[in-house]
Amino acid sequence: MHSCERDPHEGVDRVTLPHGTDRLESARLVLRRITPDDLPFYTRLHALPEVARHLYFGGRPRTPEESAAWLQSVLASYEQLALGYLAVVRKADGALIGRCGITDLVVESAEPEHGLRKGWFARAQAPAGVALTFECELGYTFDPAVWGQGFATEAACCVRDYARDVLRRPYAVSAIFPENARSRRVSERGGARFDGQMEVVGLTWDRYLWPLATGRATQLEPASTK
Repeated sequence: MHSCERDPHEGVDRVTLPHGTDRLESARLVLRRITPDDLPFYTRLHALPEVARHLYFGGRPRTPEESAAWLQSVLASYEQLALGYLAVVRKADGALIGRCGITDLVVESAEPEHGLRKGWFARAQAPAGVALTFECELGYTFDPAVWGQGFATEAACCVRDYARDVLRRPYAVSAIFPENARSRRVSERGGARFDGQMEVVGLTWDRYLWPLATGRATQLEPASTK
């Protein structure tokens, strides 16, 4: 078990909950790896209209099959990138109440001549031949039953501190729909600031930048066009 107060010299170059790490912990919450047993909760969560409208699946509730595929993608991300959402559990009663974590995000390295800079929520989705910058996203989604109680802010700040003190990430980005005022307030309370907009999956997102530490983002070489 790890609290969010960590030795800043540990775990350099690691990412969200590296292999062998048990969990993160804050005052009221435990953040742990998602497991297949969590699927019923996330199936219900992703099917709620008030939640789905702020997800990037076109704003429509996800089907059980789509949530199952999402969970499998999280498990694959743990293995392939050591990145991924974490299950957020309330200490008081052990209830699973949401998800929060560092996930994959890449953006065009060059400023576009026209329009918004494009990004992708998975590096495998980016087109070949484009110079890319790896930017981890700090994301969070919670059950509406616990909205307004500060859990999202607490979880996001726990992940922020871990990314800063252990992972040594220079910054993280939260991609937020412009109309999602609730999510914007969570980022602002955690110290993030508005950093323009970007286009991901054909949609416009506000970028909220979490400054974490001095350093440079990872530049990815253009993919081969062969």
